[in-house]
Amino acid sequence: MTTATVPDVVTTLPELFARTVAEHTEQPAVSDADGALTYRELDELSDAVSGLLRLHGVSPGDRVALCVAHSPGSWAAVLGILKRGAVLVTVETCDPAGPSAPAMRMAGATRCLTDTPPPPSQQCPRVVVIPLAEAGPDTAAHHAPPNPRLATASHVVAPAARAGAPRRALIVDHTDVLAQVDAWSDERNSPALRGERFGYFGDVPLSAVELSLWVGLAHGAHLVVLPSLACLLERGLREELSRRGVTALALPAEALRRGVRAEAGGFASLRALVVEGEDLAPEICQMLIGGGFDGHLVQVGAPEATSCRVVQTAT
Repeated sequence: MTTATVPDVVTTLPELFARTVAEHTEQPAVSDADGALTYRELDELSDAVSGLLRLHGVSPGDRVALCVAHSPGSWAAVLGILKRGAVLVTVETCDPAGPSAPAMRMAGATRCLTDTPPPPSQQCPRVVVIPLAEAGPDTAAHHAPPNPRLATASHVVAPAARAGAPRRALIVDHTDVLAQVDAWSDERNSPALRGERFGYFGDVPLSAVELSLWVGLAHGAHLVVLPSLACLLERGLREELSRRGVTALALPAEALRRGVRAEAGGFASLRALVVEGEDLAPEICQMLIGGGFDGHLVQVGAPEATSCRVVQTAT
């Protein structure tokens, strides 16, 4: 593990993560059905990803598309890209094949970090494919992060490949995400996430919940990668969330609307719901409360906003 000096004033996401590692070293950071990583292990694996990117010629400021399934390893990939000083390219839609070639070109990606390399016929010209599986102890030795304070953008949300979607990429700075963390910390009624099992659905694109999950990582939460919402609804949402020990949940507004309408009491066992995106209609909040939810309902600003916000809704 890299022993990083945590500055008094955190200005980048790698610095924010270093602070969390120092405070929660051996606590679980992220898990799925196949395994878990502690904050120390996640830090070490992300160093290996950073070294892998350096070996493939990634320089600070380069844009790297991420085409991996949600897992503990996907967070190592996110952190490794940022530790290298590169810019993470995500996509608005959750396409299992990752960002499309047009989306990657529009977002300016020059590399694609993936756990499932596409066949040569489907690879995007002028975008170098980097297999995530190559990250390991050997590549960790090449981790030599640039000064993180030279970084500006943390990630770029690539436009979706669908009719009516915005045709330009959205740039998010480190300060945009850090503002979300600060707003959460300053809100007196916001729920404490330290030690919470903070779940998110496996079929939700990272760009739809990334701000919320960074808040979780900043506060030492245990991120839990769940199956798809459809899968959990089929098995019984409330029962599955309880069985998996999830105490807080991050999800986009549309997923909450879908879940409440399908199973009004599905969220009743949670202590906190963190909803990202557009505001919820009063009828959805009423259905949620009517279904037995009496925890914290927190609305966070969408990444399109120029400033992030946290609004505590009394329930």
